[in-house]
Amino acid sequence: MNILRNLVILFCTGMFFPFFMENVHAQKELRPISDKKGASSFQNTDTVVIRFDFKQSALFYKYTLETIDSVINILLKDTSISLSVDGYAYKEEGSDSICYYLSLNRALFIQSYILGRGIALNRINAIKAYGKTRPISVSKDKNGLLVNCRAEILLVYPPPIQKKDMADKDEDGIADDEDKCPDVFGLSDFEGCSDSGAIVVPFTFADWALASAAYQVLDSVIQVLKYNPTLTISIGGHASPSEGAYNVCKYLAEERGTIVKDYLISRYVDASKIVAVKNWGISRPVNAGKNPQQILKNARAEIRLYSNPKPPVVPNLQ
Repeated sequence: MNILRNLVILFCTGMFFPFFMENVHAQKELRPISDKKGASSFQNTDTVVIRFDFKQSALFYKYTLETIDSVINILLKDTSISLSVDGYAYKEEGSDSICYYLSLNRALFIQSYILGRGIALNRINAIKAYGKTRPISVSKDKNGLLVNCRAEILLVYPPPIQKKDMADKDEDGIADDEDKCPDVFGLSDFEGCSDSGAIVVPFTFADWALASAAYQVLDSVIQVLKYNPTLTISIGGHASPSEGAYNVCKYLAEERGTIVKDYLISRYVDASKIVAVKNWGISRPVNAGKNPQQILKNARAEIRLYSNPKPPVVPNLQ
């Protein structure tokens, strides 16, 4: 069943055309996604419109539920697709606050329905409520149905992976003839070699809370810093692509780096010793992530020590 069987919003050259037909094909569109440096990339997306009755935040009609179910089928078949849900209200549905909460409840209803059908929470990038602040240029479609009483599901498809035939023994994505370390999983920044020398702080899958193994590592680092007052450190947060959508992984990596920094400071490590906290997202894996053990190794934070040429003193922790 086409995912836009009954409802679709189609944006083209700045104009909106509402459709409410038995079979409407999805239009995929490239939407710019800006990073912190201002550069833009493009992601392939679909927008699916779910109509609600006037002043209602629950769905009752078979055709609307079938539309959501068809979206869920797509999500179940391809776990790389993520989504966000936006809720909207019509100006005649009430005051600003009433319309806001009505639009929020519509988005939350869609979220609850999707989660109840087995879609993982970490695939939902955002839930937003716009109230009546973003009306569509027409209030009714050709069938007389209110257009603004709606929620929108934005499906975000990952960029296509461009594969080329090449020999790559260590499966790091770098051809063996260009890889200076063809037997070791590495990074392009290091010409195929690994970025060694970091102290790894392990985390559990899809979580940023500190576990016992992480505390042991951090307490050891604290002791090293105590006995080497001239040392400084940097912290990097990392995630595995298997932990969720791209934005979810970026969030996980950021929180992992932040909680490591906060713990060190709480244990009286001078904040001036922490020269950087970097969010690497999924950009620096340590392996191909082909099994649960490899995935867990990518769910981590890293601490790097910087000093003068003298080697750091390692205290006897026994």
